[in-house]
Amino acid sequence: MNNESGPSTTSDDELKLKFIPGPLAAILGSVYCLVILCILLVIPILQLAIGASFQNQCPVSPNIPTYLIVSGACGIATIVLTIIITLAFILCIKRGTAGASIVSGCIIGLVCLILFLMSFFLFAWFIVGNVWVFSVHSKVDLDNPFSPNYCQRTLYQFAFTIIIMTYVMSVISCCCSCFRSCCEVGKALKT
Repeated sequence: MNNESGPSTTSDDELKLKFIPGPLAAILGSVYCLVILCILLVIPILQLAIGASFQNQCPVSPNIPTYLIVSGACGIATIVLTIIITLAFILCIKRGTAGASIVSGCIIGLVCLILFLMSFFLFAWFIVGNVWVFSVHSKVDLDNPFSPNYCQRTLYQFAFTIIIMTYVMSVISCCCSCFRSCCEVGKALKT
């Protein structure tokens, strides 16, 4: 009987966290992930603050502050929801009970659905922001507040920089993913 209970306990432990892919559980289940998410929270907070601070100071494209405010608010919501997922993973891994796994699984599923829907909105909003910021790039006046082409310098340059940084980070992320995939294919071919 002892031999039967040993393997069944091990299989029960394996079944508890079976729905969580190993690498994902390692990343999201770590305290480091929480720290990085908290650091990343600075960017959407800055978007929200700068957009709100310079709300009516961009006559050339009055939607630029709105773009930053909405992007910042959605960015904060996205990071907070990701922190909730991370905490649910940590709860699921640390507790390791079936009840914690079920509750964490439900929380993770619901939050992932919300994040998925928010991602579509943010993608469309990013495109709209590109149009608002880049369409006035050649005629924007950053120095004369009485010009009809005026936009407050910090506001415009911040919006412009955030969009460019998003493109750069997307390219870097794609390159890293391709490199990782090539390494995995190389490992698979060697074995």
